Amino acid sequence: MTPELAELRDSAREVLAAEGLAAPEDKTWPLALDLGWLLVAVPEAQNGLGQGLAGACAFHAEMGRSLCAAPYLPAMLAMEAVIHTGREDWIERLGASGFVTAPLADPTLTIAQGGTVTGTASAVPSADRASHVLVCSEAGDCVALVPVQQAGVEARHRETWDTTRRLFDLRFENVALDPSLVLARGDDARVLSRRLATHRDFALAADAVGGAAAALEMTVEYLKTRRQFGRPLALFQALKHRCAALKARIAAAEALLADNLARVGTGIDSERAEALGKAAKSFAVSAYAAVAEEMLQLHGGIGMTAEHACHLFLKRALLDEQLGRCTSYELDVADTLLGAG
Repeated sequence: MTPELAELRDSAREVLAAEGLAAPEDKTWPLALDLGWLLVAVPEAQNGLGQGLAGACAFHAEMGRSLCAAPYLPAMLAMEAVIHTGREDWIERLGASGFVTAPLADPTLTIAQGGTVTGTASAVPSADRASHVLVCSEAGDCVALVPVQQAGVEARHRETWDTTRRLFDLRFENVALDPSLVLARGDDARVLSRRLATHRDFALAADAVGGAAAALEMTVEYLKTRRQFGRPLALFQALKHRCAALKARIAAAEALLADNLARVGTGIDSERAEALGKAAKSFAVSAYAAVAEEMLQLHGGIGMTAEHACHLFLKRALLDEQLGRCTSYELDVADTLLGAG
């Protein structure tokens, strides 16, 4: 990590820590806009910070560490799309005050040659706040921005076990596309779709790495203060070994994420980058889930209570596992199995 990027990361960590764990969207989203965090991946020639995907992932990790509710990931996907297609008017708009959301699950959308959208975009964060949604056709041959508040677009709030995110399903019924909002078609759209999916996978990996690190730190601090038989729990050898194993797993996830980001470089839209993103995401989210489950166990009875943060980390970890390359049906199954209704 470059010194400039480390400074940005430390600044974001300080700001988010001041807001507290799982701070609400209404507090954290204005901060992200005011501090210019959406410009981290924008090239310097376009008045951005020029830190690329690695810079974006540094912020995604800090969002995960603080369980931040701000819809930063979908906004960054929209920013990535307009950067790649050279829409400088939209870069300025998104960096200032506009919010365009994007689905965090694979779409089941058809975009006809005549320019109408039909189908469902699932797991769309904060759709009720957005002016537009970034959509990709299921075939990958069209990427466009669609206004959310219009006839033919139905938003349904999706109740999930993770209360740090607000997700919606958007259903489109023969919604006409504005030609000026079509970002790419054909082969260009397929390249852009792959680029966005890769960014999404790396972002979820970074969110998981940040969340896992924070969960373990909180657990170790608890073990230092909780006493049994006149001694802090942190002195018990068996618990030391469990924490050490978790630390090693997090370190491996961090190393894989950093190495894969370095391998991607500027070729985020390549098939190789897509595979690297999948690998980083798969390893990181499984590590996060394991750490969150152990966090709950190591906190004992207090970790089972709704008032404690253990359940927030665990539920976000489980949702990170499901997001990405999944469909609306798979999310419904996961909701049912995990009791979200």
